[in-house]
Amino acid sequence: MTVEDICRDLGIAGARVALGAVTFAARPDAHTLGQLSERLRAVGFEPLQSHELVVLEKIKAAVRCYARHDIAGGVKLSAYLADAVGLDFRYASRLFSSLESRTIQSYLMSQRIEYVKELLYDRELTLAEIADRVGFSSVAHLSRAFKKSQGVTISEFRDAGARLGIDEV
Repeated sequence: MTVEDICRDLGIAGARVALGAVTFAARPDAHTLGQLSERLRAVGFEPLQSHELVVLEKIKAAVRCYARHDIAGGVKLSAYLADAVGLDFRYASRLFSSLESRTIQSYLMSQRIEYVKELLYDRELTLAEIADRVGFSSVAHLSRAFKKSQGVTISEFRDAGARLGIDEV
């Protein structure tokens, strides 16, 4: 009953609980699954992650690493992920999209923008150096992507100094 109540509170419709397992009518998004795990732990349960969620976390970790360290290497994201996670890129991409409700490319862009924000916050590099380090073809490309993603210009962001935590990306 406790697990059913938590699922209902989180708006997870059609969840069935039997013998220590929860079956979903429709798979909740990653954020809702995270909340479910937190709530279950709070009442003494230790949720076991599915193989798919473990793979999702590996994909995310590889994309974060790619966003920060492999830009200049010229390695395509698809090849990098296939090597880092050991899965066909098309399978990894479909799995990621089904669990995250966004594409790997979208996640990569959000990670790159967060890296840009860190570099802006440090105020040690010029915009041209930041654009080059993060893999944007020009300052103009960086500026457009930043404005589209954040809703503010780079100058407005620098003046405000606001950033999200890495788990909020």
